Amino acid sequence: MQEVIPIMKKQKEGVIINISSGTALMFLPNMSAYSSLKRASVGISLTAREELKDDNISVSVVYPYITLTDFEKNTIRENGKIEIEENDDGPPYSADSLEYVAEKILEGIKSEKAEIFAHDWMKR
Repeated sequence: MQEVIPIMKKQKEGVIINISSGTALMFLPNMSAYSSLKRASVGISLTAREELKDDNISVSVVYPYITLTDFEKNTIRENGKIEIEENDDGPPYSADSLEYVAEKILEGIKSEKAEIFAHDWMKR
């Protein structure tokens, strides 16, 4: 991002979209490192938004929900091995397609809102 900002400042416009996670809005056992880093990305994004607004550079953050990828399936566990969990009842809502998440990112580019939530129930 640091290489792109001088170019945007020179052209006097730009849009930056950072991808966080719905976990940044939750308190999930055994997910503290991941959710904390995603929450930190929100803080950095919203601060950068304020710092860059006079340069006509918009910074937004997108909060996707669970997305249909192999992310969880390929998570490395404590023992250093990749394990697949097959024990839970599933998430409270169905996972989102990659296309849906891409639409939300595009919404962020077009609207230049500070925060774009994948779902209304995620809003604070």
